[in-house]
Amino acid sequence: MKSNRFVGVMLFSSLVALPLVAGGCSGDESNPLCCNEFQVGAQITADIGGSAESQVAAQAVADFAGIASASLDDLTGACRSIAQDLDAAKAEQDAAEGNADKRAKMKAWCALAVRAIGAVKASAGGSITVAYQAPVCEASISAKANCQAKCSGSASCDLKANPPQCTGGKLEVACKGECTAKAGATLACEGKCTGECKGSCTAQGGVACQGKCEGNCKAGGGAGNGIQADGTCKGTCEGTCEVTAPGVTCEGSCKGECTASCTGTAEASVKCDGECKADYEPLSCSGGKLEGGCKAEAKCEGNCDASVKAKAECRPPAITIEASGGVDVEAFGKLKATLEANLGIIVSFEARLKGMLEITTAFKGNIDAVADIKAACIPALIAAAATAIEDVQASSSATLDIVGSVK
Repeated sequence: MKSNRFVGVMLFSSLVALPLVAGGCSGDESNPLCCNEFQVGAQITADIGGSAESQVAAQAVADFAGIASASLDDLTGACRSIAQDLDAAKAEQDAAEGNADKRAKMKAWCALAVRAIGAVKASAGGSITVAYQAPVCEASISAKANCQAKCSGSASCDLKANPPQCTGGKLEVACKGECTAKAGATLACEGKCTGECKGSCTAQGGVACQGKCEGNCKAGGGAGNGIQADGTCKGTCEGTCEVTAPGVTCEGSCKGECTASCTGTAEASVKCDGECKADYEPLSCSGGKLEGGCKAEAKCEGNCDASVKAKAECRPPAITIEASGGVDVEAFGKLKATLEANLGIIVSFEARLKGMLEITTAFKGNIDAVADIKAACIPALIAAAATAIEDVQASSSATLDIVGSVK
């Protein structure tokens, strides 16, 4: 409760001291009672004043709040689509859409989607199973390093001298040579694969393909007879081939899993998550906790974590939906179509929001680092941080409800 008391007291005193902050400030950057230097989701510059640590804190709030607000919009869209696709009652749809508050609208649409999923599952009968791989989030190492450098007042963070760690996940690098899998692990590769590639393969002039071809599939060269009855390609793909198991030899660029080594050159690096036997640059921490790197003061480090976790890339997984036991075909078809279109978005947000939730307590406590920025910006900063935390909590709860409804 101590941090909550601090936020409330500081916000109240700031608002009392600056009664005119909210009005008549548009474009008037010289007015000390106005704050145009802080905007949710925007890049914070030195114009906001204060120490480097305070500017990092302001940027963390801008990033965290921007993603939190965007999550409300994206989850509202996904839940709205599910509810509409599953024929939720029009009056309930109108009531959900009628909410002026973004958070309330998201909650209403997602609650309606949960009810609609339950109703369709009940009417479909039989047994319906939904399966997917948990999304893997990638945290940018350069973003963390640049933030740490700003914390310490340095021009840059030397990642070779202070190598980052990806605890519980995989460290992805840009390798200017041969990259091989670590003992007992698979090798993710974006580049030239010397073995079989399972994922996608792109090559100029066409590539032998046994899978889904994004481009022109044709027979020839002993590779196969072209497009198959199920829409897949068995032949030559002039474009990108999504390779099916067990994989194929890729003469071009592989993006996926490589059974041998992934090789680059001094001119063209490859992206991989194995051991690079040449010069390399760390890129991201995938599926783990990004730690280490350059040293920074604890609160500033925490604010860097807030920015990086908020902007982590969490790719939607493929959704597999199956039915058995005399299920109603029409009802199952509706459910399958809307979940394939929308559930991936929801579970990817679930993963990102989980990471953001883990640091909300520290994030809330760290905002006292903004005391020396432009005084007019302090109330806006504190209010944005508080709103962002509430948005993350509400969005996270909604994703859990949707995921729970399909199990």
